[in-house]
Amino acid sequence: MALPSAPAPGATPKSVPPSTTLRSLIDARIAEGKRMSIEEAIAVVVPVCLDLQERHARGEKLYVHPSSIAPAADGLAKVNPRLSVVPTNAKDKHCLAPELMRTLEPGDECASVYSVGAILYEMVTGRHVGPGMKRPREIDPYLPEALEVLIGKAMIGDRSHRPADLGALASAMYHVAPQKSIHPPEISEARLDASAELDVDVKFSMLPPQPGAHGAETSGVSAIPRGGTAVPQFDANDPYGAPVIDRSAVPAPGSSRRLMDDPTARLAALKARLEADPRPRYVVIKDMMDHGPFTAVELLQQIASNAFVGDHGLRDEISGQQMPIQDWEEFAPFVHQTHLVREKKAEERAVVRAADADKKRGVAKTIVAVACILALGVVLTGWFLKKRGQHNDDVVVAGDRMGSIEVNGDVKGKSGKGGRGGGGGRGGSGGGFSGGTSFESVLDNNNETIVMGQGQDTPDLTNAELAAPLRHMSLCGAPDDMHVTVRVAVKMGRAVGVTVSTNPPNPGIAACIDRSVRGLGWRPSPKTDFVTTNY
Repeated sequence: MALPSAPAPGATPKSVPPSTTLRSLIDARIAEGKRMSIEEAIAVVVPVCLDLQERHARGEKLYVHPSSIAPAADGLAKVNPRLSVVPTNAKDKHCLAPELMRTLEPGDECASVYSVGAILYEMVTGRHVGPGMKRPREIDPYLPEALEVLIGKAMIGDRSHRPADLGALASAMYHVAPQKSIHPPEISEARLDASAELDVDVKFSMLPPQPGAHGAETSGVSAIPRGGTAVPQFDANDPYGAPVIDRSAVPAPGSSRRLMDDPTARLAALKARLEADPRPRYVVIKDMMDHGPFTAVELLQQIASNAFVGDHGLRDEISGQQMPIQDWEEFAPFVHQTHLVREKKAEERAVVRAADADKKRGVAKTIVAVACILALGVVLTGWFLKKRGQHNDDVVVAGDRMGSIEVNGDVKGKSGKGGRGGGGGRGGSGGGFSGGTSFESVLDNNNETIVMGQGQDTPDLTNAELAAPLRHMSLCGAPDDMHVTVRVAVKMGRAVGVTVSTNPPNPGIAACIDRSVRGLGWRPSPKTDFVTTNY
């Protein structure tokens, strides 16, 4: 790469390919991991400043960026009117003055001062200007402090506080590195400290404030020693020709390449650069209201917390630029990262909700299954009991005392001695009778067998009909602690067999109850029915 400079007196400038521009040279140098030296940079910007001063004096307005600067016929770098168009290269756009970024119109001398400062910054640092930029001496602490001061004055975002004298800027830059540049007219540098409107105020400069007393703190960026900087030899008659470079003196760009390959490291480095500027310069437009101004640290925190999203507007109070946050090159990566984190959290919450829903569905299915099993068990139990023919034939009898009546429905008039249905002998325990046939005698002599509950020859008297008369019989004053058992055989509406037993034994009470029972009446039926009552 060539070092642009003034041609030797009387020398004939060599022809330069028309496609060669300052942009192509800067990009080629950056691709090699190098930066332009101070001498190279001053050799370019001084003639560019003088050329722009003449054009603006004639009333011309221009787009000034590296792609519009090319070698002229005299071998000096100048603005080519054919190339002075709206920039399409993203890095070129950063070289336009902030007021031109909003309108994309060509600028006057004040706008060109900003562009020259931005171009000079990119040449000596290898980086374009923007909110995440560092001061030149943070990148290379061996750069002259005077150069950093001139860049800071030229790159003031608010044009009302920016100097507008290209001649004074060219003269000041020449004195920083006069060896390889043409000599501009001597103009007092004091003219860079005042503009036509207000005093120059570097607090509005795009450069962040100095991190140290001399701006020499590098924030973790390794500086390139002066002795290690490659100083190319050049042909004065071929300012854009290929120089002879001692490549052994140029440090290997391995660390920079590793940084470019690591997205996390790139994001961390960008965050560190943004947070190095403590000025509250960012205003967010949300819901048609201004919020802020915020420092870079505060803005990044708001983005991380989703308080501000990509489509919210962002205005830089230093440069005056305004556009959605997602369109800012410096803040778009953080918006994207926050969006990814938000999507990941939403996916995690969806997975948790799905797991909870599956768990609830599993519990519900288990409950339904258990309920079905229990219901089936109840049905099967009912069916089994029904098949067994089990019935509850207990009847509550009201009278002097409460008692229960048992109807011998399983066997009726069973023949043989073994069919007494659990009855005792005549009179039983404490038995007594007033005369007549006993219950056991009728049962022993009744040869008719009927099995109840199967619909074959159902008894003429129902259980209720058998029990009803016994509810009104007299217990003859039996005490409450006496257990009384009455067995009755009924036929043709009368008690044809009665056995009464008491516990403790009491023949008198038993005989009285016997007579009471024999005096009861039932509905006449030719069949013999049997009933047992306990009191």
